Amino acid sequence: MDIILQADHQLFQAINSLAGKWQFLDWLGIFCAKFLIWVIFIIVAIWWLNLARTRASHNWPIEGKRKWLIFGSVSLSLVLSVLINQLLAMVKFRSRPFLNFNINKLIEPFSEKSFPSDHATVAFAISTAVFFYNKKLGSVLIFLSVLISIGRIFAGVHYPIDIIGGMIVGGGVALTINQILKTKDKKYKPKT
Repeated sequence: MDIILQADHQLFQAINSLAGKWQFLDWLGIFCAKFLIWVIFIIVAIWWLNLARTRASHNWPIEGKRKWLIFGSVSLSLVLSVLINQLLAMVKFRSRPFLNFNINKLIEPFSEKSFPSDHATVAFAISTAVFFYNKKLGSVLIFLSVLISIGRIFAGVHYPIDIIGGMIVGGGVALTINQILKTKDKKYKPKT
């Protein structure tokens, strides 16, 4: 475990050591760390609002079944992954890097909790959930989620393991919910 934590700290230092050297890079890192997550929310909201509504059927009396299925999948992935994060933080609290070391801190986080990263969890929960319904958009969102994650390390508020933990929680919850919803949807399809 010491080897993993040592590698985690070394990777953190390699990324964070680039902060404070170039104004543009700092601006980009802050944007990715703080604001890019809102871009993901806006993109997903616009995409969802523009989805075509499917017709009602005897199995699903509400018009727009696919649209509401996507809404449920993304929303559940988001909410459950954040709840799991809060539980994990209570079980294994890890303080943020700037509380332990003299580093380049570019942003001020809301809490002292570092593991797992809430930003990475939320970003990967949403992007993975969307990926199951739209591979192209989901791939773009996953790329943006990676940029958010790197930005969080660059800005000095997360270690790489915090990010990996968030990726696993967010992506894992989205995958699980997708599998459950697929199974339920198959049960209600008319038999031919």
